[in-house]
Amino acid sequence: MSVSDATLKALKQLGLTEYETQAYLALVDGGQMAASDVSAKSKVPFSRIYDVLGRLEEKQFIQVQKGRPSMYIAKSPAEVMRILRLDWEERLKESSATVVEELQPLFEKETKQTPRDVWIIHGRASILAKAIELLDSARETVLLSLPSFDLSDEDVDTVVERVLDVKANVSILTSSVNEALKALIPDKFEVRTRERVFGAGLVVDNKFTLIMLAGDEEREEFLGIYSSHNVFAAMATSYFESLWKDSSTI
Repeated sequence: MSVSDATLKALKQLGLTEYETQAYLALVDGGQMAASDVSAKSKVPFSRIYDVLGRLEEKQFIQVQKGRPSMYIAKSPAEVMRILRLDWEERLKESSATVVEELQPLFEKETKQTPRDVWIIHGRASILAKAIELLDSARETVLLSLPSFDLSDEDVDTVVERVLDVKANVSILTSSVNEALKALIPDKFEVRTRERVFGAGLVVDNKFTLIMLAGDEEREEFLGIYSSHNVFAAMATSYFESLWKDSSTI
């Protein structure tokens, strides 16, 4: 079975060894087979095939029909991806809770000893993660400015989806709103548009501020400025309000 290098790389990233990949691809292509047939089709040595098939079963890529001989069947790629995603999300949730529970108090203790009001955040993923953290912590108000409010960006859409779940008072300033998304925006949200909105900014509870600046777009450089100082939040709020007055309600 011939597959692209991209697919082979993806299977490796999902945790399969070279032999496991060969055996899984043989089963995807050949259907139900005995171990000896999988070995012959995949070129995995027969001395290794049972070990390889056992690991594939543990990783939930295949299922085994016991018998004489036992038959091995590949699970559909779509099913495997759903299983892996759910498993990873659960493990990430448990690991995150453990890490935060033990390390966050230590971090906050150190922060109090060496107080800082402004942090520089490097990288788009880190900035988006900080935005999600702030949105989850919002209790009173959220001021959000985005160049466009839609779900076309696979990273930004996570932030947009999280905004829609915020219980605080939310004001959104953008240049355009996706038509399909308008129906999902809660009635209590205030959304306005203006001709152009430069960059992205977030102010939460009149205290926490996050601004994202795009650097060299070809090299995908992004810089975030995060502040927990009231003065910084007041300045950002004042700028937001000046743009807000010169905007239109959707």
